[in-house]
Amino acid sequence: MGRDGKPMRGNALYQAFVRAREQVGLKIAFHDLRHTGQTLAASTGATMADLKQRMGHASAAAALRYMHAVEGRDKELAGELSKLAGRRDAVKLPETIYVKR
Repeated sequence: MGRDGKPMRGNALYQAFVRAREQVGLKIAFHDLRHTGQTLAASTGATMADLKQRMGHASAAAALRYMHAVEGRDKELAGELSKLAGRRDAVKLPETIYVKR
């Protein structure tokens, strides 16, 4: 929030970021914050539509930039798959799994 209590926009937001970054001695670009936020959102299970909405992207290609593997996520996914397999009657898996080639 700005000094007037309203959300900061554009250059005012960027300048506040630059001042804060200099005060704490970080070497991080403003865009890195966007990328980190989107990557974390994707790692929590955000859909492509969610990511596009959050960033105002019109294309899936732009949102796909943030959907890369996050360290430790594979172990979490394996755990969820194990839970799914343990609930034998909760989910009916398809008899045939189609693989796009």
